Amino acid sequence: MKKFLLYLYIPQKRNKYKVNNMIDDNIENNEQTINDIAEEIVETANPEVTALKAEIEELKDKLIRTTAEIDNTRKRLEKARDEAKDYAIATFAKELLNVSDNLSRALAHKPANSDVEVTNIIAGVQMTKDELDKVFHKHHIEEIKPEIGSMFDYNLHNAIAQIEHPDHAPNSIITLMQSGYKIRDRLLRPATVQVVKKP
Repeated sequence: MKKFLLYLYIPQKRNKYKVNNMIDDNIENNEQTINDIAEEIVETANPEVTALKAEIEELKDKLIRTTAEIDNTRKRLEKARDEAKDYAIATFAKELLNVSDNLSRALAHKPANSDVEVTNIIAGVQMTKDELDKVFHKHHIEEIKPEIGSMFDYNLHNAIAQIEHPDHAPNSIITLMQSGYKIRDRLLRPATVQVVKKP
């Protein structure tokens, strides 16, 4: 008899689940329908809600634009900070260029035959010039020393005279008067040159 009761109980349990599922589905559908109808009533009955929704969308758009503007400003400030860091010593470096030039001139005119004291002084001047060149290199300061015969570049050179010369092309450099310098990609001082005049 127990087997028979168990057999009868199982179908009843299945039907019970089906009925419960159908009730749950109807409740969910009714809730969705009620929510949809409630939203529609609120939107049509109250124009302020529509206006407030439009204002919310406008404020969201302003927030997005303001956030983008703040981000762009931050990037510009970071770039300006990096440039300021890279070029902060430019004014000081310009003043040191004359010191470098004078040391180079002193070394270019050293006497051929000299005693020990003069040789030691020249060695000291050479060490000072070498140390200054190391500091320039450390701070990305490069010498602009154009080759004779190379073409004049108005971005890097300053022509102070034009000379006729049959062996060189017009607008080529014939004499280097003074080396130029740049810090990274920014010109500190153009190289002073003489160029070949056009015939």
